[in-house]
Order: sequence, then C-alpha cells, then structure tokens
Amino acid sequence: MTAAVGVWVRDRTATLPQIAEAAQGGRTTLHRYFPERDGLLRAAVEHALEAVGRAIAEAEPDRGHPLEAMRRVVAALASVSEAIMFVFGDQALMRDVVPTADPDPPTPRDPVIDLIRRGQAEGVFDDQLSAEWLQQVLWAVSYTAFEQVELGALAKFDVAATVSRTLEQGITTRAGCGADPEARS
Repeated sequence: MTAAVGVWVRDRTATLPQIAEAAQGGRTTLHRYFPERDGLLRAAVEHALEAVGRAIAEAEPDRGHPLEAMRRVVAALASVSEAIMFVFGDQALMRDVVPTADPDPPTPRDPVIDLIRRGQAEGVFDDQLSAEWLQQVLWAVSYTAFEQVELGALAKFDVAATVSRTLEQGITTRAGCGADPEARS
C-alpha cells in the first residue's frame, strides 16, 4: 500500500503495472489482490488514513503541555506527509473512492480538536477562535509545507519546525504586533 500511495501522490493517473513496479512486485500478484484499480485505490486511501490516525495517536496529544503536545502532533503529521498529500491532495478522492454508507456517521472523538480545546482552556491557544478553525489552520499550514518539500523549496527535516513556528508566531514579528500601520505612512 505504501508504494501505491507513493506513486499516486506524484501521479494520480499511474497504472497498476507502474505501482507493481514501484512495489518491486509482480503485476500478476497485484492483480490477484486488486483486479481493478478502484479496489487498490480504496485500500490505499484506507491505509493512508490509518497511518495518519496512528501517527497522531503515537504523538500522544493528550499528554503534557499543550504547546509541546502540538509540536509532537506537527512532527507526527510531517512523518506521514505523503499519506496526507495523497488523501487530501484531491478533494474528489474521499468523496468518490470511499463513499460512506451512512450519510451521517457518528463523529469519533478527534484527538487534535481535544488538544486544541485543552490548550484553549489552559490559556495556551487563542480561545477567540474555534478549535475547528485552528485545526484547519494546522492542516493547511502543514499541507503547504509538504507541498514546499515536493517543490524542493523546503527540506523535509525543516517541516516540523517551520509549521510549528508559523502556528506559534503567526506572520508578524514581535515589533510588528503592536505597531500602528497608519503611523508608518
């Protein structure tokens, strides 16, 4: 599955033979397990989502100071960046490949939302913004960093620090935080 994710994150049109080659396996073996491309695609999406969930759980977002826990979550997301780019790089993928039988499935607890809410309650994260908004910002900044790695503009080992710095400090300098923009004109 990891080979399929790796190939498809770079080329959504890749064929089963190309994936078999990347997996260093035989085309007939792949076809035995996945006679259709859609079956492999569905399994690859499920594999990628499980990898992301496992990485977040292993980061233990419910342990320690919220800022340190968030840094661990960011590092965990960076460790599964290829899976994230594969699943979320194409908005139709989740809708078309893994349709849900239940239009309103129960929402499981989200450990990242729980972490953000805990951080808000402890005065670490901004409580004037919704936890859902902050989570979307986390995802957006992380995804942008992963794209920058793919483009060669950011080293993979710099992703966690870059994302954490962006989240923690925003886009203003300390000097710029209190400055009156009208005073500079």
